[in-house]
Amino acid sequence: YNNTAPVAGNYYPVNSRIFIRDENKKTQFTVLNDRSQGGSSMVDGSVELMIHRRTLKDDKRGVNEPLNETGQYGDGLIIRGKHYVVFDNYTSSTYIHRIVAEMMMLEPELVFDESNSSFDDLKSNYNLQYSALKKSLPDSIHLLTLEYLEKDKILLRLDHQFEASDPVGSDDVTVSLSDLFEPFKVKDVTELTLGANADIRDVKKLSWRTVNAEQTGSVWQFKPVVAPYFDVTLSPMEI
Repeated sequence: YNNTAPVAGNYYPVNSRIFIRDENKKTQFTVLNDRSQGGSSMVDGSVELMIHRRTLKDDKRGVNEPLNETGQYGDGLIIRGKHYVVFDNYTSSTYIHRIVAEMMMLEPELVFDESNSSFDDLKSNYNLQYSALKKSLPDSIHLLTLEYLEKDKILLRLDHQFEASDPVGSDDVTVSLSDLFEPFKVKDVTELTLGANADIRDVKKLSWRTVNAEQTGSVWQFKPVVAPYFDVTLSPMEI
């Protein structure tokens, strides 16, 4: 390998966060971003983010023109993004950056309009607060999909957003679907593949022989979701 571009070769897309960690002091420095950027740590103990990329000459990568966006008024592109900085011990940082990243990604969109009504009138005439859940989900569980496919059929995806190596939040979590939702009651559950196009019981895993001559399993080992509680158990990073 001939490293002819040490800067470009060490820049990576940062979609939600970037961090560096001191293993000896058990500390972590994290920057969370609200939009995709380039990021790197070119020197030990440093973090850098490239919000905009600009070139004055063609980089010979196929575009055949420079990436020279001067903006509306010729003074460069302007964005009003957010960066959250967390500097804490390793255990707390692991928990914080996963929870905060989800909050940033799912931040409500605010819309304003003129109105002659008072706030009390709006409260009495409109429902200003609603939740489809009867109770809060555990911090490690995220409601990924809740979509009506038919009048009496709903596609539901839950995901465990922590990793097995995380010092907190990495335990298996069981969620009961029977009394979780407000507008409807679960009567039956069919487990599907991630793409929701096949019954999980009909899927056969590919069997591989590893370098250690071990044979990988060919059958999915999932605990069935059955009445009356319809308990779903998720391990770290499972959907």
